[in-house]
Amino acid sequence: MKNTVLALLGIALTSLSTSCLTSPEVDPQIAICPPPVEILSQDTITTGSYRGMGINETAERVYTAIQALQQTEGLPYLNVVSNATSELTQLQGRLPLYQYILLDENQGTDAGVQLTLEAGVVTSIYLNSGQKLSQWPAKADASVRLGDRAEDLYGKLVKVRAQKQYASKFERIFLITKDLAKAYDPAMAQSPQWYFAFKTAADQMEEIRVYWEAGQLRSIVVSRLKLP
Repeated sequence: MKNTVLALLGIALTSLSTSCLTSPEVDPQIAICPPPVEILSQDTITTGSYRGMGINETAERVYTAIQALQQTEGLPYLNVVSNATSELTQLQGRLPLYQYILLDENQGTDAGVQLTLEAGVVTSIYLNSGQKLSQWPAKADASVRLGDRAEDLYGKLVKVRAQKQYASKFERIFLITKDLAKAYDPAMAQSPQWYFAFKTAADQMEEIRVYWEAGQLRSIVVSRLKLP
C-alpha cells in the first residue's frame, strides 16, 4: 500500500518479526514485508505508569497522555484495533476524528477501499489491490473524491451505500488510525488494544502497545527496536 499511513501501520504491525506478516483476522488483512528490525529489549508493565499512561486509568485519560507524546516525542499516529462497525449510522460525527478508514466486505476483497485524510480532507483513495483512485466509486455521480472535507464524508458515504452495487463494501467499516489532533472518540474504549511507535534515535524506535479490559488500561508492552 502506497500511502504514508499504511507505511506507519506496517512498522507497528511488523516490528516484532523479520518476516512478512498479515494482520490479525479481526482487522483488515494487510500483508507487509518490512526490513528486519532487532529487538533491543521488551517490557510488560502491569503496575504504575509509563510515559504518562497509568495502569487502571480510563481510555480517555490515556488518550490525553498519548496526545502529549505527539508534542514531546513527535508521535505520528495511533492505531486502534478492532474499531469496526457494520452500521454506517454509528459513524456520523466520528469519521472526521480519524486519518485512515477502510471499507470492505466481511471476507476482505481486493476491491476494499482505503481512505486517508490529512488536515481535514481526503488526500488519498486506494483499493486493496493497490490501485490508486481520484474518486470512489470511480464512475458514479455520488462518490468520495480527493479534496472532500472530512465533515462531508459521512453524507457522501450514505449516498454511495444507497447504491446496491456498492452496499457490500459497508459490511465492515474500520476506523484504524486516530488523528491525535482531534478529540477523543468514546468508542475507542471498546478496543482491546491500541498501538503506536516513534523514533527515539536516528536508528532506534520505541513501539508501545496498550491493552484494555472494560475500558481500563490493564497492561503496556514496550518494545525497543533497532532499525536497519
